Amino acid sequence: MFRLELLGGLTLTVDGRHVSPPPRQSAVLALLAAAGDRGTARDKVIACLWPESATDNGRHALEQLLYSLRRQLPALVASGADPLRLDPTAISTDLADFRACVASGDVAGAAALYHGPFLDGFFLSGAPEFERWVDHERLRLSGDYERALRMLAQRAEASGRHTEEIDLKRRLALADPLAERAATDLVRALAAAGDWAGATRAAREYMARAREELPGAAVHDLERLVERLREERRFESGGGGAEDDGTGLIRYEVQRELGRGTAAIVYVAHDRRYDRVVALKLLRPEVATATDARRFRREIRILARLYHPHILQLYDSGVMPPGAALQGMFYVMPYVRGETLRQRLRRDGRLPIADAARIACEVAGALAYAHAQGVVHRDIRPENILFESDHALVGDFGIAGVLENAGGERLSASGIVLSAPSYCSPEQAGGKCNLDGRSDIYSLGCVLYEMLAGEPPFTGATGAAVLARHLSDSVPPLRTLRPELPHELERVVLRTLAKRPEERFGTAAELAQALRLERE
Repeated sequence: MFRLELLGGLTLTVDGRHVSPPPRQSAVLALLAAAGDRGTARDKVIACLWPESATDNGRHALEQLLYSLRRQLPALVASGADPLRLDPTAISTDLADFRACVASGDVAGAAALYHGPFLDGFFLSGAPEFERWVDHERLRLSGDYERALRMLAQRAEASGRHTEEIDLKRRLALADPLAERAATDLVRALAAAGDWAGATRAAREYMARAREELPGAAVHDLERLVERLREERRFESGGGGAEDDGTGLIRYEVQRELGRGTAAIVYVAHDRRYDRVVALKLLRPEVATATDARRFRREIRILARLYHPHILQLYDSGVMPPGAALQGMFYVMPYVRGETLRQRLRRDGRLPIADAARIACEVAGALAYAHAQGVVHRDIRPENILFESDHALVGDFGIAGVLENAGGERLSASGIVLSAPSYCSPEQAGGKCNLDGRSDIYSLGCVLYEMLAGEPPFTGATGAAVLARHLSDSVPPLRTLRPELPHELERVVLRTLAKRPEERFGTAAELAQALRLERE
């Protein structure tokens, strides 16, 4: 029985003895192993290995290679003309075992099988198409590995096994040294364990590496994150609030009004403590009156722990101190100079298909991260999607849920509706309180539909009329409005907009993966 190992290099053994096929034979084995039971068409193999050859020459070269392979390593390639596939009775592969673990949910088994990047160190000269295919497979497999590690880390964290959690998050950071999310999760885990020196060191190492490898790219200051986590720890221990800058001066100096939303008035402010411009959101008086201040601060503290490249981070929250120019409850987020998705839609009408899919994919990634932390946004709409360096940032994450929890019946009695009717899921429109991540998936589906069609799937003269349509009407066909839209992308949108939550994508991560595949 042959054994082919492709994760971390390329090794072929039989009964414990190493076999070294020529590079192109090894490349064919890799292509067939990746294809699994479905096999690989001969034309695809030719396109990967002999892209510059004439059709007849490529077919002749493949026949010669298969003849040599069958002579030197008999029975590895199953008999049959097309497609080509490995014979599972003659050879096993770590790739098949890894994928089986991923498919069955055995994340521990998947993590144990992954010994490094797909075909690490293997190079085939004169075959650029093969190298592009390898890069694609490598990215897909590393993504599966990282998701397995992340799930194991979440289980370890939930069970209080902090040493194991930190080890898993170190492995995540090593798997992708330039991934800000992995670095941030490691910093947070070290800080939670009280290893402030380790957290600071991990932050500095990531920032130095990112600035060296990604010159000109915006790199978040993770050392500031460590400082903020220290401040939160001191606050939780009774060390004081964050309303002044440590000198007795009011911390936030309001400069100008930026806009008004359903729940808050947004101001541009100067944060004296860190000498930075921020967006300070002051709850409207009618919302503040219906909201319990203590519960608001307790609930919103959970949101401050969200840290993801596509989530607008929550910096601070509290009640304005006496003497401040404005009074009331507030929360603070970064000030983003770019436009919102709403502004882009007003300017452009509808977006290019590739741009819409990319933006939705980035938002779905943010949702997947937050849902894994137990946070549902509840108010995904174009106004809450901002752009910085052309990348999407989701703002006001979980704020609607915080206000509803802190306001309770008083907020409902006030008649204030926090979510926009055009983007409410059917269960949200029906008044269900315990929403899960699938409600956000529906809302994102509405946003994606609008990016592609130029208008939301359901409109009406009143908010109540729009909510009624979410509950009962079929989604208008997208390709009627945009005939050039790929069928598969339309199917993705329609699945997000299914009336029944169980008929949508099960998780935002699944939606993000479907959008990535569509973009490819």
